[in-house]
Amino acid sequence: MSISVAKAVFTSTLLRRDFDSAAPDISRDDAVLFTRALSRASNICTKSEVKACKDFVIRNVIPSTTRTTALSKYLVALGKSCTPSNPDDLEGLDDSGTGKSREPPTAAFRRLHLLYVVHDVLCFESTRLKDAAHARQVSCNPACIEVVKSTAQSLAHLAAHSEGNGPSTTLASIQRIVDYWEKLGLFTPEQRSDLRSSITTTRTWEDLDRHLASQEAKAVLDEQRRKGEESKWILPRQHHLPHDPTTPWHDLPATNALYQKRMRGFPIRANALKPGGVYLQRGGQQASESLRRDVEQLHREALRCFDKYTDAEEVKDVDALGSMVWKDRERPTRNYYGFTYEGIAKRKEADRQPAW
Repeated sequence: MSISVAKAVFTSTLLRRDFDSAAPDISRDDAVLFTRALSRASNICTKSEVKACKDFVIRNVIPSTTRTTALSKYLVALGKSCTPSNPDDLEGLDDSGTGKSREPPTAAFRRLHLLYVVHDVLCFESTRLKDAAHARQVSCNPACIEVVKSTAQSLAHLAAHSEGNGPSTTLASIQRIVDYWEKLGLFTPEQRSDLRSSITTTRTWEDLDRHLASQEAKAVLDEQRRKGEESKWILPRQHHLPHDPTTPWHDLPATNALYQKRMRGFPIRANALKPGGVYLQRGGQQASESLRRDVEQLHREALRCFDKYTDAEEVKDVDALGSMVWKDRERPTRNYYGFTYEGIAKRKEADRQPAW
């Protein structure tokens, strides 16, 4: 993606309201000022410039996965360009006091300065998420952190690229950053090992570009896999047959009738069953951890129904009612009728609560 296209996409993403996140609305002036601030930070890398960019990203970009992804592509495209081909690349180099222009830094140092911005954002968010008191106030999901991590690795590769035959002049600074990431435990040992060996490998620009493209493709596949895993645990808005919100009453899952029994008692009337099923309290949201655990346990128990015999090595004891107590603490004990003791306690507690 070219720098002009990436910049246009990122700016339009900032101006568009994100209804799926807590990211605030951004005016066109603020969006333009931020892109200019990034260019200025890549040329004049001071603490105030880096902090200004970090604060904007933390406040306005990180809460939104869409904005974070667009910023990632823009930063990588900006790192790949790093040539004075447009006026924005010279941002901050004019000295208004003397009327002279400063000499722009080399491409490697401009990429290193961009890496400093991403490094500050990554460390700030990761430190906050590890603190339980702050984590509850952070409007950021793990997907955004993974995008920032991928951006940091790409900029580290770009900044470590040497234009000549020898090692890059920025290599020592990048290695210190990687050491700090290791101290915070931001990446897995395999990722750190691959990053250390990769930034010290001498590559041509074409080889580096292909390497980054393969890394980006891998990140896209991982993100699609993660979204697929998450979507599997999104509760339907109504308790009906999958992909059929107009299910008639006689084809609805039996839980709809149980809900009516709890609400209205007997007899259960067919004309009182809502077509499409009852609306769930947490419909359209992610299932809770306890619900996920119960579903996974039930799935494992269902698969054990196909076992021909019970493995004696899995049984710890048999209680006075003949129910098996398993060695695996995660495996629930079920009575003669197939109900778990924990499930019976939950059912009794639910009956004591209001139905809706």
